[in-house]
Amino acid sequence: MSHATVSSAAVSPCADCARRESCLGGGLSDQAAVTRTAIDKGSHLWRVGDTVDSIYVIRGGASKTYVVSESGDEEIRGFQLANDVAGLDSLCGATHRTNAKAIARTWVCRLPIAAVRSRMSESTEFRDRLMTRLGREFDRLHEMLHRERCTADQRVAAFLVRQIDAEPAQTSGPVEVELPMSRTDLARYLDLANETVSRVFTRLQNRNIMRSNGTRCQIIDADALGAMC
Repeated sequence: MSHATVSSAAVSPCADCARRESCLGGGLSDQAAVTRTAIDKGSHLWRVGDTVDSIYVIRGGASKTYVVSESGDEEIRGFQLANDVAGLDSLCGATHRTNAKAIARTWVCRLPIAAVRSRMSESTEFRDRLMTRLGREFDRLHEMLHRERCTADQRVAAFLVRQIDAEPAQTSGPVEVELPMSRTDLARYLDLANETVSRVFTRLQNRNIMRSNGTRCQIIDADALGAMC
């Protein structure tokens, strides 16, 4: 794994994890195989061509997956935020077809691919957890395919709605979402110009649909945002 390892747990991090009942790592029969590692911003979890040996549960921070175009530009394929799983797209391959880089200091739980595949054949519950994660990834890919027919406002709104859906349910009031990616990376992911994304954010704030403050975004009117998609 081509990244700078800052620290890793000597024992399984699953034992004292509050999310173990719903996390893929907590569903493994050999939880001692799970290791928690800190990744510095700018370091890679993997690069194109690396052998697929693990998937990663993002415990904190964020990463992005991308490829480099012939012109040398990064083409962003996706972002992985807290509680997301990175590497699902490589489950059936021998080598990675994308790069994955931490866009903030990030903590991941590494699940060896051999342990994941073994547990899939043993446990229906684990297999269902994994299929749920894969289903979310398919939904995101479908959204990307549909994107070229959408306006800039619709693209930004759909992205924000997806972030809302990933947050724990809130009973009332504005919804807080984390947007740790740079505006440039977000624009590349949405296939828009930086200036266009900034103008859409300004329009949303002027309509009192959202407020943006650095890497935090407060969704004030989720219904209005959803109606834009």
